[in-house]
Amino acid sequence: MKKLLFTILILTFNCSDKKSESKKAEVEIIKNWTEFNTTDSIPELLTLTLKKVLKNDFKIANPNQKFNQTDVIIYDSAPTRQLRLLSRKNSLWRIAYVQGGFGKHYVYAECKIKNDSISDFKITQTNLKLETNDSIDKYLSEKKLEPNKVKIIMK
Repeated sequence: MKKLLFTILILTFNCSDKKSESKKAEVEIIKNWTEFNTTDSIPELLTLTLKKVLKNDFKIANPNQKFNQTDVIIYDSAPTRQLRLLSRKNSLWRIAYVQGGFGKHYVYAECKIKNDSISDFKITQTNLKLETNDSIDKYLSEKKLEPNKVKIIMK
């Protein structure tokens, strides 16, 4: 009888450990961001929204491509923006890019994209270096980065 009770206890502890490991793995998947490193990975809805909000054509260079960093145009056909971060976690998307020109700075935007709709669009400009999700999470939690919600009306 003692052996049976001991076996049941061991099985119970082993099963509970496996359940907690499984839940931990699920949390890691939800916690982690999927990162993209090319401008052609930017969802079309996000591009259209940025064009509308910024009131321009939103040309942007890939992370390692040349772009016009200052107000002096060096590369005739190069954009004045360079992608620094594009990531997604579930339906939440983030984009951070360097905006060249007079007073070079970073621009950060986030939104939710589900199916064919975009919501909760927020955007801000900053001199903080936005290169990773960890740095963005840190700045958001410290309230050093506070994106403003923008109402989007698509026509």
